[in-house]
Amino acid sequence: YPDFITVDGAEGGTGAAPLEFSDYVGVPLYEGLAFVHNTLQTAGIRNHIKIIASGKIISGFDIIKAIALGADTCNSARGMMFALGCIQALRCNTGKCPTGIATQNKELMRGLIIEDKAQRVANFHKRTLEAAAEMVAAAGFDSIYAFKAKDIYRRVEYNKVMTYEEIYKKQDYYYCKEA
Repeated sequence: YPDFITVDGAEGGTGAAPLEFSDYVGVPLYEGLAFVHNTLQTAGIRNHIKIIASGKIISGFDIIKAIALGADTCNSARGMMFALGCIQALRCNTGKCPTGIATQNKELMRGLIIEDKAQRVANFHKRTLEAAAEMVAAAGFDSIYAFKAKDIYRRVEYNKVMTYEEIYKKQDYYYCKEA
């Protein structure tokens, strides 16, 4: 078995991606997580493979939602980029990032003051994890891993709320069939 599978949602990624890729390629993170988690469970191998969630993980609640849908851990690129000072100028691939983050241009890099930015990123990371811990406590759980899809609710219509378990239920046609 592989040690892990990283599910990187289509909503993440560089702002420099071609428009067609950004708009039409990939699967949203939560659908992808549910698919991978449920498929591994159905195949009887979920306990052998870790699942890593990535793609627009910004807040403590984003982490909780990913864990509830089966992630073992999360990556956060976008949130860290924002904390670093990214303004989403969509010039990552040009070497002309105005904030100095995605460039080798010494003149543009002057705006990237490492000591200041390092502290901002560390503070963001710490506060994000604290926010997740506060939500765990508010839910009456002892661990973030106690959250399951049945515990997360989402308004899907003006007068209709569904759990993630209902929204991301197993679909027979998605999974391995025994021979």
